[in-house]
Amino acid sequence: MVLAAEAALISGQTAVAAPDAPTAPKAAATLKSPSQQEIWESDLAWAAKHTKGSIAWALTRAKKTGKKTVATDETTPTTYTVANPDGTLTTELTAGPERVWKNGAWKKADATLTEAADGTVTAKAHPGGLRLAGKGGTPPTSLRAAQDGTARDLVTLGSGDSAVTLQWKGGLPKPELDGTHARYKNAVPGADVIVEATRTGFEQFVEIGERPTGAYTYTLPVKAKGLKAKANKDGSVTFTDARTGAARATMPAPVMWDSAVDKRSGEHTNRARVDMKVIDKGAGQVDLVVTPSAAFLADPDTKFPVTVDPSTSALSNTFDTYVQQGETVDWSTDTELDLGNPGTKNPDGTPRTARSFITWNTTPIQDALIVDTNLALWNFHSGNTDCTAQKWTVWDTGAPSTASRWTAQPAWNQEYHSSTQTTGNPDCATQPDGWINADVDTLVQSWASAKATRGHMGLRAATDDIKAWKRVNSANNTANQPKLSVTYNYRPSDGSDRQAGAPFKSYAGVWAVNNTTPTLRDTFTDADGDTVSATFQVYDAATDTPITTPAGEGLLVSGFVAAGKPASVTVPAGQLKDGKTYKFRTNAYDGTHYNLNWSPWTQFVVDTTAPGEPQSVASATYPENWGGGGAGVAGTFDVVTGAPDANEVRHRLDPYSDDADDAGWTTVRTTTLAVSGRAPAPDASYTITPAADGNHVTQTRTVDRAGNVGPIKDYGFTAGNRDYNRPQKIDITLPANDPGSQQPAPSDPPKPAWDGWKQGGQAGTFKTGEGTQVTITPKDQASEEFTRKAAKQLGTRAPSYPDPVVKDAWCQPSLYGEAQKSLMTRTEACVFYDLSFVAESKLQDGVVPVKYRANFEVHFQVKTDAHGDAIKTWVQINPVYNNFPGNDRAVVMGAGNPGAFFDSMCSSDGCNSGGDSERQNFDFYGDLTWEGGMSGNDPVDGHMATGTADHKWNGNVTKATGTTDGDLSKSMPVYFSGRPVTEVEPPPGLDGKKGEWRDDYGSWESPKLIVTCDKVASYGAPGCVLPQYAPTYAFNTAAFPEAAAHAWLIQNKSRVKGIGQSWAAPLQYLPPPARNKTGYDSDKSRDAMCTRYQGAKDGNTGWVPRKTFLPHPMTVLHKPGDEVNCDEFPFASTYQSAGMKQINGGQNEAPGGGADCIQTVSATTDDGSVHFLDDTRYDAPSFTENCGRSSMSGEVNQGSMRPFGDFASKMRLLDGEGYFLDPGNAWFRGCDTSKAELVCTMTKP
Repeated sequence: MVLAAEAALISGQTAVAAPDAPTAPKAAATLKSPSQQEIWESDLAWAAKHTKGSIAWALTRAKKTGKKTVATDETTPTTYTVANPDGTLTTELTAGPERVWKNGAWKKADATLTEAADGTVTAKAHPGGLRLAGKGGTPPTSLRAAQDGTARDLVTLGSGDSAVTLQWKGGLPKPELDGTHARYKNAVPGADVIVEATRTGFEQFVEIGERPTGAYTYTLPVKAKGLKAKANKDGSVTFTDARTGAARATMPAPVMWDSAVDKRSGEHTNRARVDMKVIDKGAGQVDLVVTPSAAFLADPDTKFPVTVDPSTSALSNTFDTYVQQGETVDWSTDTELDLGNPGTKNPDGTPRTARSFITWNTTPIQDALIVDTNLALWNFHSGNTDCTAQKWTVWDTGAPSTASRWTAQPAWNQEYHSSTQTTGNPDCATQPDGWINADVDTLVQSWASAKATRGHMGLRAATDDIKAWKRVNSANNTANQPKLSVTYNYRPSDGSDRQAGAPFKSYAGVWAVNNTTPTLRDTFTDADGDTVSATFQVYDAATDTPITTPAGEGLLVSGFVAAGKPASVTVPAGQLKDGKTYKFRTNAYDGTHYNLNWSPWTQFVVDTTAPGEPQSVASATYPENWGGGGAGVAGTFDVVTGAPDANEVRHRLDPYSDDADDAGWTTVRTTTLAVSGRAPAPDASYTITPAADGNHVTQTRTVDRAGNVGPIKDYGFTAGNRDYNRPQKIDITLPANDPGSQQPAPSDPPKPAWDGWKQGGQAGTFKTGEGTQVTITPKDQASEEFTRKAAKQLGTRAPSYPDPVVKDAWCQPSLYGEAQKSLMTRTEACVFYDLSFVAESKLQDGVVPVKYRANFEVHFQVKTDAHGDAIKTWVQINPVYNNFPGNDRAVVMGAGNPGAFFDSMCSSDGCNSGGDSERQNFDFYGDLTWEGGMSGNDPVDGHMATGTADHKWNGNVTKATGTTDGDLSKSMPVYFSGRPVTEVEPPPGLDGKKGEWRDDYGSWESPKLIVTCDKVASYGAPGCVLPQYAPTYAFNTAAFPEAAAHAWLIQNKSRVKGIGQSWAAPLQYLPPPARNKTGYDSDKSRDAMCTRYQGAKDGNTGWVPRKTFLPHPMTVLHKPGDEVNCDEFPFASTYQSAGMKQINGGQNEAPGGGADCIQTVSATTDDGSVHFLDDTRYDAPSFTENCGRSSMSGEVNQGSMRPFGDFASKMRLLDGEGYFLDPGNAWFRGCDTSKAELVCTMTKP
């Protein structure tokens, strides 16, 4: 057939009407190694594609157009970079803001104030879009009149939601403009309002020109959309987000100074506090009512004019609070801060551990060079009863607020410092109340480097030891509040080696990183050899906005490193996104001085997406999955990656099964091929020389520029040729696949119970002594008489007659037709027994012993709920023989006799409530006594007794905390038990002595039905089934005939003939590792069956080069995207898989795994028909193999088993339970497995 014809063409022989031979993919022309210029052009093209506006993009555009091109990503208010056509760069640096991004372009910054056409005043090109009021209204004639005036905008900075407007009450005169100054003369009597524009914002003053005659108050309305204002006790103002309540800004208490200047310092040293009342009017409207000190104004030593302005010179503690486990209130107004475990507990037993927070105003040290710091706290109580010093730690945190609680703490970002200083214990001579201190240089440096206006500090004990408990004064205390002393001054080289990674690879100056939390690093020199710390600032390159960092403004600060060594930071999680481009710049600090300038921007691309599998691999010497070349013959393999950002191709030959993912690879650089109008298409070539003939596999994968490694593409081939023309021993013609056919729904049709038991062959005899016994014998079917009799009673039953619990027709008696069979499904059993009761009298002098017998047929039903806990039983007792004397109570099974009973049993601690409740009395219809005697062939008393009893699974399982099926299930025997007695008196002795029956025979039990209940999560609600019923999984044979033919072949013509067809050889279900008893992974079986690689490296590989699995090149596929699979039978997810070793519980191990199997393929022949054939690339089958391995369509292989999960769930299959497989046996009725060669046609029944 097909394989012989293929081989003939490959070997150069001829064949009549042969199909086309499997054509090896056409190899591409051998690709030369890329030159350095080609690599540069490829890198530049990649960089330009990902970073428009970057240096790489600008260089590419400049070269193409011949004109200078601005690298807009590099342009900042203080730097301006252009790319030149000759490939060079030109950068202009300035110390302050030189330009403004306006209307989509950079404009030269200009703070000069000019009058607009409408009379308002604007700065020509201000970074914040500064706008001032023009003349409007009539200036007030008095202070009182000013207070009643209408508020008008004085200064506006920013736009939209970020705009802040300072207003003035009353009219304003026309401002006098002088460069960057605007003076509104006599805006109130005797005072001028002055606004000065700066490069970054503005300053506003009120200049009181002469001593006022009375009280002096004015109002500054503020419009700040979305903010609310709150006056603090220290005179400052806190602005909070009106929606969230989060603190956004704090205005320090205002101050005033006169015109006197200290000659030595040049400062206004004559200062006074200014009273400021805050009126929050809501909706972002706030009035600041400013009242300068009347005493200061009236002081004869005050020299006018006097200037009123907010003070920002002092570093102040702007907020503090503590949180304590168990407390739900705000402690920000308390006079102390607590940290550690006080030794007391909450009602729920948790310790009342406390932590404290302080927010400092760090505006005065923005961008400062920190020399030294000291944090001082007044410690008035400590828990160190042994007088030992106890460690406490200082952290950088998120912003605390009045909403901070133990359950809603600010983020604890990083621990920076610690101290062991401890005071506040009067019992310790050296530790009276006093200051405890900590060096916090690095933390404050991070705030200063980040130009933060607020620094948020967290304090906590280093351990939960009670001795570490401390109480210190808070800022609300009238004495010794917390202090932070900072010594600083004001400026090392630009970083020379900015990098981003992993993998720390750049292309034309643009770095590629493969994660969203990359490491950024730079290297700095220092003339003095000092250690160096670096500040990194990270921006989104597309939007030119900073990412979010704890320090704000995209700033990240490194630790100190030796000069010349890389300083590095890690970008916080959640800030970067795959596929986007970012940029960063750096600034250095040597412990004394900062570098005055930022470095240029450096771009990096975040690429976390690995390239796909190589598009194609081809070799003319070694066609895929076929023979060629031979041992020692080199073959070239050409690769088309299909990945536009491919950088490398990796390959390896015949890996070991336990090789690490990154082991054994050889790397070749992709080759750039010029393709007009498109980006270069990278390709690569490599050479392989197999050392031995046989099957081999080479693996190929693509690596992109970010170091992401793509999936492996396997390419199998055979070194050398073999006899592909050998006769084939299997040829089953397959029908066309019918993808529209319906999958048989999971069902459990009734099957014979007691499978393998012969009639009477498993009787149970229960006796004590030698004369009295009860025998219970399971029956494969009831007698016809019992069936007819039961049918009549069912048809004429009284209202109190108990309905059968199994109501389907297969379990109901009939007046006609066959006798009822002992049948069961997965949740129902309908079975029959013979019950024989024998009583024999004791031997007495002169009297021959008597022996009586009563026979009954018993019909027993059990019903479970696959998604519930109910276990119902039903029984019907039919007398068929009784030779006891004619006593009304010749045979008694209850009915008031305390020694007699007939009960339903569920013998397990999982039934009902355990103990005696495992026994439930049947609720009988019909008397449980029978009169003795026979009337012909029938007993005198032929009435039947029918009863029901309910049990309930109580939810107990073997191990509730476990994960295996055995842990999460409970198996419970269900049966009936009884003890018949006779009230017939045995015959007396000749001497009149009362006769006796032989020894008491005790109770008896019927053979047991097993009910298994489980809580396997994937099966939905817990439920119960009868595991003695093996359900049948049926293939959709019409849709997947190849899979059906493979399974049928092994079931009918192999050493394991009959496997999965009867109780003699069921398939035993192997669930996933977490569920099976040994944690075994069925993938191990699949790997052993379908291996394409060498075994483990320990040398005991068992690797047979000629027998590793190779997908057959002529395997029939069915739809786009369909791929060749290795189909194995018995299935990998059974204990009968040939790939499962006996030591792991395997029941059908093949020492060579799949190499020992019958090798087959589903292929298209020369006439277009599809056949199931033995694969001539391997040895011919002997049919003594215990498994099958087939090259098959993945759609068929996977599709045939896709419904199995639903089947297992509905049947509640547990670990090791048996099931049968029906591959569609009726389709193979024309196949004769007794012949040496299996040649037939698969036909739809």
